[in-house]
Amino acid sequence: MAIQDIRDALVIRERDLFLLTDTAGEVPPGNTNGYGMYHRDTRYLSGYQFTFSPVKPLMLLSTAEMGYGSEHVLTNPAMIDLANRRVPRGTVQVRRLRVVEDALEERLWIVNHNSYPVELELMFQLAADFADIFEVRGYEPSQRGEARPPRWDGATLTMSYEGRDGRTRQTVVRFSSPPAATQTEVDGACALFRVSLAPQEETSISLVICVDGRLETRTGERAGIAAGRYRSWLGGATRISSDNAFLDTVIERSLGDLRMLWNDDGAGPGYPAAGTPWFDTLFGRDTAIVGMQTLAFKPEIARDGLASLARYQGKKFDSWRDEEPGKVLHELRQGELTQTGELPFSPYYGSIDSTPLFLWLAGEYYEWTGDLELLSQLETNLRAGLHWLRHYGDMNGDGYIEYEKRSSKGLVNQGWKDSADALIHKDGGSIQPPIALVEVQAYSYAAQLKLAPVFEALGDGETAVALRAGAAELGRRFNRDFWVAEENCYALALDGRGRPSAAVTSNAAHALWGGIAGSGQAAQTVKRLMAPDMFSGWGIRTLTSLSPCFNPLGYHLGTIWPHDNSIAAMGFKRYGFETELNVLASALFEAARMFPYYRLPELFAGSELSPHQTPVPYPVACRPQAWAAGSFLLMMQAVMGLRADAPNRTLSIVRPVLPPFLQRLRVEGLRVGQAAVDLLYERRGARTTARVLDVRGDLRVEKLRRWPLPGAQERRRTPAAKP
Repeated sequence: MAIQDIRDALVIRERDLFLLTDTAGEVPPGNTNGYGMYHRDTRYLSGYQFTFSPVKPLMLLSTAEMGYGSEHVLTNPAMIDLANRRVPRGTVQVRRLRVVEDALEERLWIVNHNSYPVELELMFQLAADFADIFEVRGYEPSQRGEARPPRWDGATLTMSYEGRDGRTRQTVVRFSSPPAATQTEVDGACALFRVSLAPQEETSISLVICVDGRLETRTGERAGIAAGRYRSWLGGATRISSDNAFLDTVIERSLGDLRMLWNDDGAGPGYPAAGTPWFDTLFGRDTAIVGMQTLAFKPEIARDGLASLARYQGKKFDSWRDEEPGKVLHELRQGELTQTGELPFSPYYGSIDSTPLFLWLAGEYYEWTGDLELLSQLETNLRAGLHWLRHYGDMNGDGYIEYEKRSSKGLVNQGWKDSADALIHKDGGSIQPPIALVEVQAYSYAAQLKLAPVFEALGDGETAVALRAGAAELGRRFNRDFWVAEENCYALALDGRGRPSAAVTSNAAHALWGGIAGSGQAAQTVKRLMAPDMFSGWGIRTLTSLSPCFNPLGYHLGTIWPHDNSIAAMGFKRYGFETELNVLASALFEAARMFPYYRLPELFAGSELSPHQTPVPYPVACRPQAWAAGSFLLMMQAVMGLRADAPNRTLSIVRPVLPPFLQRLRVEGLRVGQAAVDLLYERRGARTTARVLDVRGDLRVEKLRRWPLPGAQERRRTPAAKP
C-alpha cells in the first residue's frame, strides 16, 4: 500500500540514521504511514510506542526543531493506578528527550504531581519488520527473508532478520535497567516497568537503540556531540544578518537542514542526502543542484558532492541499471531489494541530467574557489562526462541530449520531473521517446561554457575552444527548435519525431538559469511564467492551470517546488528581471514562514493564494529536502547579485535590488577563492546600495549594471595554468 499522508510527521536525523514518527513522537506498530527508524534504506524499527499501560497518554508538546533530537511532553488521562487509586488527568507528567547520532538515545522523566503516592505501569511496545524502503512505499517483493524471534537478555532486546541478500540486520534495544516484565511477539516485544512515586517525586528511564552491531559507547554525550557538529557547520558558512528576523531564521534553517541531511560514513567524501524519508541517499541531480545553490554560502558542499558523484561515475554498458561509461548516477540504494538484484539501484543511472549538471557544477565550483587541484584530480571524470554528452547522451545524432528507458524496472521519465505522467503535450497526450528535455540542453550549454576555462587552466586550450564552439552551436539550434511562438515560451521537450511540446511548464525557466535563452525569448518567457495560470501567488507552478492535466496536487502537474522557483529566480537575475525575481523571493519567503520550523518542504500545492494566506501542503512531501533547503540560499545570491571569478580574484555585484521585506542586509565571510569579504546592502525606497565593509585577501570587488552575457567571462584569459 502506498503511503498516503505524512504531513504531521516528525523527523530527526544524523548521518545515516533517521526516525520518522507521528505528531506525538510515536511509531504505532502496524502503521501504514511509513513511520519508523531507518538505516541505509531499511526500516529497523517499525514500532516504538509508550503508554501508561494500557492507557494512551495525552500529548502536550512535541517538537523536532533541533533536527538531530526531539522533545515530547506527555501527561495522563484520568486513570486508576496499580494500587487502585484514582489518578486525575494531568497529574503525572512525562518528558521524553531523544537524540540520534551513532544510535538513537532516549531518556524519560516521570513526575508525580499528586499530593499522594501513585504506582504506575509503563509500557514500551517495540517492533522491527526490516522492510526495504521500497516495500514501505508500496512495492511488493517477490519474497522476503526470515525474521528471527525477538529475544530478551536482562535489559536488552535483540530483533534480527536474515535477508535474501545474505546480510543479517539487527536492532538492539538496551534499557538502563531490566523491565519488570517482558513479552515477545513475531516481530516485536513489550517491556513493562513499574514505578512507585511519592508526591512530587521524579524517576527516569533511559534506553539506547542500535543497528547492526554499532556499540552505544556515548550514552549521555550524543546531544553534545551532535550540537557541536551543527555549530561547526554553521560557523563555517557565510553569515547573513538583516533587519528581518524571520529571514535570518529561514536562512539558518536552510543551512541547518543541509547539515541534518549530511551523510558521512568515513569511507569517502560526504554528500547531502536528497530528502527524508523517501530519498535519504545519494542522488546525482540533487547533489549537483544543491552544490550550485550553496556555493556562495558553503562551497564545501559542492567540493564533496563532486567527489562523491565522481566516485560512482558509470564505467560500462549495463541496460539493467541504465549505465553507460561517463554517465553520472541517478541514485544509490543499499536495501535488500537492491542488493538481491530485484531492483536496479546499486547504483541506478536513469537520469539524463545528472551528467551535464555534474559538469556544470565543476565549472561553477572553479569560478567560486579557483580550486584547480581538485579539478585536476577530477580531470578524467570531466573528460568521461563530456565524452558521454557527445557519444551516448545524444541517442539519435540530432545534437540534443535525450533519453529512452531501457531497464525493465527503471524510470520511464528521466529528467527532474520523473513521475510517469509528468511529460505531456499541450493536449495532455504523453510525449513519446526518445525525449529531449528543454532544461537538459540548457545544462549541457552551461557545462560546456563553464568548463572551457577549467581546461584552459589545465593546459588544454584545444578542448576549451571546442567546448565554446559546441555551446555556441547548441545555443543557435536550441533557440530555433525549442521556441514555441504561440505560447511565447520554450517547449517542455522535443519528442522522438522532433516535435516540440507546447505545454507551458516551469522547465522553461531552466533555459534562463543555464544562459542558453536568447534575450528576446527570455523576456517573453519571464512574462509567460509570471502570468496567473503559472504564478499562483506562492510561486511558479510546474504546469499551467490551463492544461487539461493540471492538478494543484499533481506531483509534477501543477504543484510548486521551491528548488524549481529558486532556479527561475536565478534565471530572472541573469537576464535583468529583478522585479520578477523579488516577487518570487517574496512569495517563497512568505511560504517558508507558514511551514513548521520555517522549513520549506520538497513541494506544496499549486493552489492560488487565498485570503487565509496559507500554502496547502503536499501530503507525502519530504521534509527536509536538500534542494528545498538550498532554495532560499540561491535566491539570496540572486537578490544580492553575487557573481564570482576566483581565478581572476574578482567578485562582481550585479545590480542588487532588495525585496520589500528587507531594508538592510549584512554579509560576513563570503569566500571567493582564498579571500573573504564582508558586505552591507541597504534599500531606501526603490534604490539599493551595496557597500564593501572589509576584504581579507587578494580580491577586487566590482559593481556591474547587468549580468555579463553568456560566455563573456568564459572568454577571459584565466591566469592559472597547469605546469
